[in-house]
Amino acid sequence: MYVVIGANGFLGSYVIKNILEMTDEKILAVRKSSPGKDTDRVKWVFGDISNPLFVEQLNKEHLDTSDSNKIVYLAAYHHPDLVEKNPKLAWDINVTALSRFINSVDKMEKFFYPSSDSVYGESEHGYRFKETDPLNPVNRYGHHKCAAESIVTEYGYNIVRYPFLIAPSLAPGKQHFYDTIVHTLGAGRQIEMFKDSMRSALDFDTAARLLIQLMENGPVPQKLNVCGDEDLSKYDIGIRIADKLRVSRDLVKPISVDNSAGIFEVKRASSTLMDNSLLKQTLGLTEIRLKL
Repeated sequence: MYVVIGANGFLGSYVIKNILEMTDEKILAVRKSSPGKDTDRVKWVFGDISNPLFVEQLNKEHLDTSDSNKIVYLAAYHHPDLVEKNPKLAWDINVTALSRFINSVDKMEKFFYPSSDSVYGESEHGYRFKETDPLNPVNRYGHHKCAAESIVTEYGYNIVRYPFLIAPSLAPGKQHFYDTIVHTLGAGRQIEMFKDSMRSALDFDTAARLLIQLMENGPVPQKLNVCGDEDLSKYDIGIRIADKLRVSRDLVKPISVDNSAGIFEVKRASSTLMDNSLLKQTLGLTEIRLKL
């Protein structure tokens, strides 16, 4: 059985989609807000993973009594600006709750923790970070991810480091940045996008599919960069979306991260590129590209 913690988020929705498409397994989908609609293969559970009583209930009443639970832990306090404003709440969700969960749940066949390229810090001169490179985050959110990774690896479980992810939202009532771009361009309005902030970007569907491939495989490296081959700015992505919509590229206005005042409050790395050669070797792939 798959257990998806934080199943109602952008990535969680695609993880469920790919589990259903790629396996015959049932899914226990955990979300903090009101539960979703159960199906013959998906059971929704409502609860706060940072609440020790809920974790105890989840362990006793819902998890498979054998060791066959395959857990994807997506619960996180994501936004760097909000992490900076609410550091204690963010630490409780990003680190304390994760530690408590791993320490409380005994029957886990596999545990995968999606982390972030933010752990690496600034990529200089087009360098693509490898899994073995030192970690040097530039903000508190990145430091939280580093702490969380240390907990996961100490217990012998797996980490996948994702880049900037983008795709249409599958989460009911939640609009992703992709949807905002489509809506703005479709209405004939201009949108500003950074031309000099580079990421090894990937779409949610491919990111989720690669994760499930790893979980369905035999032993895999404990830490893996799960990202695309291309070095892309958000402006590059905006141009691709404009082309897909068949609207003028002029609607996508390039701006520099030097002019990001008023957009971000907390420092971000301007470029965080990652090397995915170990992932390709593990799964026998020749290329991994962003699909829009």
